Amino acid sequence: MVEVINDYMNYLIARGLSKLTLKTYKFDLDQLLKFLYYQMQYTSIQSVSHTTLRFFIRWLNQNNLSNRSICRKISTMREFFKFCLRNNHITDDPTKKLVHPKFSTKLPMVFSIQEMFDLIDLPDLSTKYGIRDKAILEVLYSTGMRISEITNIVFADLDLDSQKIKVTGKGNKDRFVPLGRMAVTAVSKYLRIRKQFVKNENEFVFLTKFGTQFSSNSLREVLNIYIKKQAKTEGYTVHSIRHSFATHMLEQGSHLITVQKILGHENPTTTQIYTQLSIAYQRKAINKYHPINHSERDQFKLAFYN
Repeated sequence: MVEVINDYMNYLIARGLSKLTLKTYKFDLDQLLKFLYYQMQYTSIQSVSHTTLRFFIRWLNQNNLSNRSICRKISTMREFFKFCLRNNHITDDPTKKLVHPKFSTKLPMVFSIQEMFDLIDLPDLSTKYGIRDKAILEVLYSTGMRISEITNIVFADLDLDSQKIKVTGKGNKDRFVPLGRMAVTAVSKYLRIRKQFVKNENEFVFLTKFGTQFSSNSLREVLNIYIKKQAKTEGYTVHSIRHSFATHMLEQGSHLITVQKILGHENPTTTQIYTQLSIAYQRKAINKYHPINHSERDQFKLAFYN
């Protein structure tokens, strides 16, 4: 079974999936493998049946795994066993009748527009670190980029004259995203002092204090200092900036498809969660377009009830 999983992982690598996605798939499949070997004493992929996988799901439940995580593992298994079927490792797909457990969709935490402005103003611009951090915050809010995407920005991706940036997203897919005027100004100011970070010249735009490329975790640590200062409750993360970008765009009247393309979502249903957060925009639309709110109707209503 180990060989089959390794073949599948090589297939995913060839498809260009991100390191984080590959890590998640590998973790899920290794967990399944350990269950099959230690709990079921299976050594062959052909031994796995629908009932076996139901036992696995029950075991995950007994180990207090959330329904959301179980759903992800079922999705991983579906893709894996489809691969096995296509490559004649099995003759029947054991995931065919597996049912996803229900789970509630947790709405992401979002800063208000003013809170985002205040967050971006937190870095101390009298220091080189503050100038760098403000530029990063401006770019994140201007583009809705993922933190992993901003750590990989190189000079060839930046076009400040045209106010746009090339973003390499999940699956190594590129998209071009406009940069706002404030982001362009902040990045330009940072680039003028970037040499103060450089130890050995490299192509990455945003550098650590050691002059190296940020990892996602190291940049998250830097930005979490500002997030904690600004957040009024628990639950806010650096990713909340991306959520805030999408929600504010929709509130201000942007089309869902536009936000989808900027965020790099393949499926519009992924973006639709932000429509649930855009109550202010929806209320504005109702006030503007619904006939019950038109002036003549209001006058008639007031006359009727008086």
